[in-house]
Amino acid sequence: MSLEEYLALPEGMHAEYVDGEVIVSPPAASGHNKAQRRIANVIEESLADELDVRTEAGWQRQQRYRIPDVAVFPEKDPAVVYDDSTPILVVEVLSPSTASEDTVRKSGEYQQGEVTQYWIVDRDRRTLSVFVNNGEGWDRLLDLDEKSPTGTVTVGEWGEVALDLDALLRP
Repeated sequence: MSLEEYLALPEGMHAEYVDGEVIVSPPAASGHNKAQRRIANVIEESLADELDVRTEAGWQRQQRYRIPDVAVFPEKDPAVVYDDSTPILVVEVLSPSTASEDTVRKSGEYQQGEVTQYWIVDRDRRTLSVFVNNGEGWDRLLDLDEKSPTGTVTVGEWGEVALDLDALLRP
């Protein structure tokens, strides 16, 4: 599919464009959507007002058009569909159909694209991991799980996000 054909797809279709290939995902499960929304809400409530916290955010870098579950951009632009500025952080809520894409290919793209933080939420394992970009890869900053369900993440100069895994993943 050409880039022009991809960009002409109807709104609401969950498809990413990577090096000439279209990756289509089915709609997310309710639990996925709830976790995504709760995470975006806690980030938005905690960080500086000038940041743009988006769900299903379009991010364009080179010939890749990705749609992170949650992304935080440095500036608000209500008209943008695919932002070409670098997100401060991205969050992926894993789904069985996209887990390897999220943790392998996207992880490398986000790191090379200079995203500062990458958060991975695994609803099945009930974990949330926060990684920080060290310029050559990801360093683990925080792990939340059943034994340690709360923690705080500093997001640069924009503030701190207090996380409660039980609240984020409740049914």
